[in-house]
Amino acid sequence: MKLIQKILLYSVLFLLGVALFWWLYRDLDWIKLKQGLKITNYYWILVSVLLGLYSHYIRAIRWKMLIKPMGYNPKVSNIFLSVLIMYFTNIIIPRAGEVARCTALARVEKIPASKLIGTMIVERIADMITMILLVILVIVINLGIVKEFFVQNPGITVNLIRLLSISNIILGITVIVLILILFFVLKPFKNTIFGEKLKKVKHEFKEGIKSILLLENRWYFIGCSFFIFACWLFMLYAVFKAYPPTSHLSIEAGMFTFLMGGLAMLAPVQAGIGAWHYMVIKSLFLYGIAEEYGKIFALVAHSSTNLIYLIFGLAAIILLPVLNRCKL
Repeated sequence: MKLIQKILLYSVLFLLGVALFWWLYRDLDWIKLKQGLKITNYYWILVSVLLGLYSHYIRAIRWKMLIKPMGYNPKVSNIFLSVLIMYFTNIIIPRAGEVARCTALARVEKIPASKLIGTMIVERIADMITMILLVILVIVINLGIVKEFFVQNPGITVNLIRLLSISNIILGITVIVLILILFFVLKPFKNTIFGEKLKKVKHEFKEGIKSILLLENRWYFIGCSFFIFACWLFMLYAVFKAYPPTSHLSIEAGMFTFLMGGLAMLAPVQAGIGAWHYMVIKSLFLYGIAEEYGKIFALVAHSSTNLIYLIFGLAAIILLPVLNRCKL
């Protein structure tokens, strides 16, 4: 029953994303789209693709840094393929990629998945902190543009205020506290078979979380975290250079567009479809890019990124068991 509910939920969210995408592109001139694709410099698209893949490789190196203190030494190639599987899965099922990458790596490297999930949470916390710092930097650099964006898009302002409302924050904290009380104070499953399994998983999970305290080189870990986001920024900026109407824009414009697109990716729809396009189009409009050009740019940038995830993710699903057939 829960599986059916999840399928229905993801289907509804996907349809909402498709509806927003259709609404944005319903009046697109297909002749102009064809012309836009024709004048696009695909050398820069290739650069964007390579930057995307390199960011995944750096993520693999960073993840290995968290795994090694637990006494495991997985191959970087296996971690890299698992990361590609994560992004592929996220396109199909939002937020499911993290579990998919931990499961994939656990299978070939014989590492308990619960330990890997612990390290994954450390990774996500590092990403969140890095993103917050970059958001502050982008806002400081583009303060005037940020104000103008929210003035011209009051609906987005209202939704952000609702999302970050005191009631939502209190609700989130309350849910976390109740879960902690249930499992660590009341212990409803104590002295049961399930309770013993839960205890083992909890121990392995905590071991994964504690890996951050045992890092050999924390500054290298921090550097990798910032470098991943830098790759993503220049991955988008390379598409700026690829498309003539946006090729003159500054790196500051790229940073602002990257930030707005990043906020859109918080929407629970596959690959941010619709929401990402909307935010990017509106961001580029503030820099004098007409909506028809912004639509073509968003389509090219989003399609090229997700084609990377689909093609290389599918290749990773095939290659991972082939390269580790002795371990399966």
